Amino acid sequence: MEYLLIVGLVLAALFAWGIGANDMANIIATPIGGGAIKRKHAVQLYVTFLVLGALLQGHMVMKTLGKGVVRQLDLIGAVSSSLAAITWVYLASLLGLPVSTSLSATSGVIGVGLAYVVKTGEWGLLNLSVINKIIVSWVASPILSMITAMWLYLLLVRFLSTPRGERVVRALTAIAVAWDGYSFGTNDVANATGVYIAVVGGTALAQRVLGVNINETLLLALYGAVFIALGGVIMGWRVVDTVGYKITRLDPIGGLTEALSSALVVWLFTTIPYMVFGYGIPISTTYASVAAVFGIGIAKFRSLRKGVNVKVALLIVLSWILTLPVAAALGLLYYFTLSYLVRGAL
Repeated sequence: MEYLLIVGLVLAALFAWGIGANDMANIIATPIGGGAIKRKHAVQLYVTFLVLGALLQGHMVMKTLGKGVVRQLDLIGAVSSSLAAITWVYLASLLGLPVSTSLSATSGVIGVGLAYVVKTGEWGLLNLSVINKIIVSWVASPILSMITAMWLYLLLVRFLSTPRGERVVRALTAIAVAWDGYSFGTNDVANATGVYIAVVGGTALAQRVLGVNINETLLLALYGAVFIALGGVIMGWRVVDTVGYKITRLDPIGGLTEALSSALVVWLFTTIPYMVFGYGIPISTTYASVAAVFGIGIAKFRSLRKGVNVKVALLIVLSWILTLPVAAALGLLYYFTLSYLVRGAL
């Protein structure tokens, strides 16, 4: 079965690369587009703090996807959930839907859990308490991000709309990008590698392959973070230019507000649930970022109609509605298909 683990880790690397290529823009595009920070400085902060976030707190959400949604995820289940997430993200991209990798990865795991239920008849294999908290958080997190951005923008405009304030905004933007990158690392590295912490187990794999004793959750976090960073730095700039300059070009205070709001929300949903009940919540950094931009627009124009791009909002709602059933169905289908193929090959 080791060959299947290798396949799974290759899939994890490809998924991580895609996450970086698409989602780096969530962290640095609006601050760059607003002129508050240079590209080179922004990407240096992003990469550094992405890796730090993954190493220091990535385990919080990795535990949720690997051991929380489904009580005992096996190797076939882990690979099936990766395939489900990758397939749905690719299909949604072809359809032009702004899909979330976090929602896709989690839904794929839920689908594998449903496959276990179909196979055994035991609903206890699915941790419904954790799943309910995750789904509620998927609704609450963008709303909180929008409200936070709305009030924070009004506050910052009031106190920093001066020549001296511009220098403060630039300094704060660097801090905000670093925090946003850190929060991104804490939450999104799990999308690529979280499902594999349940199947590598202890330090046996690291000892056998690398000849060292190292916590394999930490190793998987680093592995995912490296490929997320590479995907962003090598292939993420077109998305950065689109988000930063062509969709909504924010002023420097707007760019700062977006970064602070999304960073705060993502970090809170990673950290607080883990401290309270032992599982960090995988939420969409994309939806948190877009919701923050909506909040800034509402504050800026004093109007919900002018501040929110209705077309984008409807596309997000549509992709949210579709992701759970489609990715879950794919996870279930891949599980039974791989189970048949693997057992037939043994």
